[in-house]
Amino acid sequence: MFQLFPSIKKRMLLLCGLLLAMLGVFTILYAGISPIALLLIAVIGVLVIIALQYTSAVATHNQLLAILYDQLNPAGFLIHYEPLLRIPVKNPNLSLMVHLHTSNAYCAQGRFDDAQALLSSFPIKPGKKREDELLTRFAIVSNLCYCAEQKNDVETAKRHLADLLAIKEKLEALQKNKPEKKRMVFSTELNEQCLKFLTTGKANIETLKTLSQNNSQLLHKVTISLWVARAYLAVNNRREAEKLLERIVNVASDLYPGKVAADLLAQLPEKKA
Repeated sequence: MFQLFPSIKKRMLLLCGLLLAMLGVFTILYAGISPIALLLIAVIGVLVIIALQYTSAVATHNQLLAILYDQLNPAGFLIHYEPLLRIPVKNPNLSLMVHLHTSNAYCAQGRFDDAQALLSSFPIKPGKKREDELLTRFAIVSNLCYCAEQKNDVETAKRHLADLLAIKEKLEALQKNKPEKKRMVFSTELNEQCLKFLTTGKANIETLKTLSQNNSQLLHKVTISLWVARAYLAVNNRREAEKLLERIVNVASDLYPGKVAADLLAQLPEKKA
């Protein structure tokens, strides 16, 4: 996390340097002090500084994510977060995280081509563990599939979903060799339901509602709720669809889901007197 926030890393190094300098002065003033005691103080002090600054870096990152996912302000988020794409990050998981969050911000603005280009540009290198490479591919392809579904690009979404399901099968096979508590679960339900809606005109409403309710981030709730509303319209449940669409417009009028919801509301026939 330090790699994303050089200023916090510099502050950490400065504090560590100051601590060691103070201990050096202390050694001169009190020559009789035990070297072992000084070493212990130095080690503990450095570890505390590192822990506190790492916590600060994590908190800073979470505050940025809140701008996107809770405050529904992708433009404000990108001002601070997009520059992180240009920071040379050695940790591939950290770099992947930045790409995924940035692509989600693009999608919130309706910039699906930009999101797809960013995701497709991510270099997937063979790792020491086959599972790490598969996890990276799963995250990238899942988001690419969702971008295609948001664009109503059925053929591209089908291709991505087929790839995603194949990756999921390989990952699940690897989980069988792990203790039950350490096994991971890989969900493709959202992509499957969205593609089902695009190809058949219907989706499992209860499944989509559960996916929305189980998601703690407001942006994802809003995005999934739009699919729920569309599914309600497909079965002529105007009452529930209208309630959802109005809610989406109220909380996310400037975002892509809010604009689509407003268009759908405008297209509804007038209620009979």
